[in-house]
Amino acid sequence: MKLRYLLAVVMLTVLAAACSSDPTATNEPPTPLPPATQPADRDEGGDVGMLQLPNIADTVERVRPAVVSIVTRIVTRDRFGRQSTGFGSGTGVIFDESGLVLTNNHVIEGGVEITVTLDDGTQTIAEVVGADLLSDLAVLQLPGDGYPSLPLGEAGNLRAGDWVIAIGNALALPGGPTVTVGVVSALGRSIEASPGVTLYDLIQTDTSINPGNSGGPLIDLGGNLVGINTAVLRGTGQGGSISVEGIGFAIDVETAQQVAKQLVELGRVRWAWMGVFLADLVPEVAAQVGLPIREGVIIQNTVADGPSDRAGIKPGDIVVNIGGHDIATVSDLTRLLKQEFSAGQRVEVEVFRVVDGNGFRETLTLELGERPQQ
Repeated sequence: MKLRYLLAVVMLTVLAAACSSDPTATNEPPTPLPPATQPADRDEGGDVGMLQLPNIADTVERVRPAVVSIVTRIVTRDRFGRQSTGFGSGTGVIFDESGLVLTNNHVIEGGVEITVTLDDGTQTIAEVVGADLLSDLAVLQLPGDGYPSLPLGEAGNLRAGDWVIAIGNALALPGGPTVTVGVVSALGRSIEASPGVTLYDLIQTDTSINPGNSGGPLIDLGGNLVGINTAVLRGTGQGGSISVEGIGFAIDVETAQQVAKQLVELGRVRWAWMGVFLADLVPEVAAQVGLPIREGVIIQNTVADGPSDRAGIKPGDIVVNIGGHDIATVSDLTRLLKQEFSAGQRVEVEVFRVVDGNGFRETLTLELGERPQQ
């Protein structure tokens, strides 16, 4: 006890000496910590508050009645005429209460019968209103009307990092659709969906997308449709040295809205068409041959009596601008033809042309045609 008493006296003496030697010492309370280092907020019971995660269940419950499962019966014949039957599965979203369903073209392509299962388990046969290979979208019609729907609208200010939810008939598993959650990884992606068909302005997401998810909705936390799930990268890349994970793609809702409108009205999409065969101008090659430009699209050939041929565009010309938009690559030009221009529209095309060793720019007027159906 005496030892503890002596230690306490010594400590008090040291503290008193320290305070008396500091002329700036006051009895004011200490300055609070900056906000970033302050303790976490506490609820009324004194417990530390929990991070609020998004309520996925309520959003899914509200949207799910507009999501349908699609099974396509496909009949094929071999070269000996023998018939075989196969089935494909996917997902669709009812975007109008009249029973219009949006899905991927590859989900229903080649189908002779398309069976749609509603969220309540009701099954019905759907008719194809129209399908488009270049956008990989198709519209189906269900019998009757009064269906729950998820309208096609604008995605708003969708940003990388925003939460998104995918709903789909993954692997055709029984018991209803599969729900997966992730974020927008990037915007404006493009991929080659099939030989000769490139999809542009796609939403990249790490939300799990599996076979059967194709054609299903990608929605935000408010339950708004932002995209149509269409593809996923799997396996490995670059000779098997890099593993590919969490890279899925969805067609943005603006493209879906544009295509769906034409499919309903016309049964097809009238894509603008130049009637040319194109190649990128390689900067290194341009420098080697002494061209004063480094970007553009080379006209390799023109379709006889096609739009470009009639406008005076010739093989060897390099397109550098169309309709006021600078062109650097074939992707740039193709994207403009799909999103900015329409068949029958007249546009100014600026080309770089070499004649007798002299290069110069020339502006031509081009009336765009309609791309032939494939």
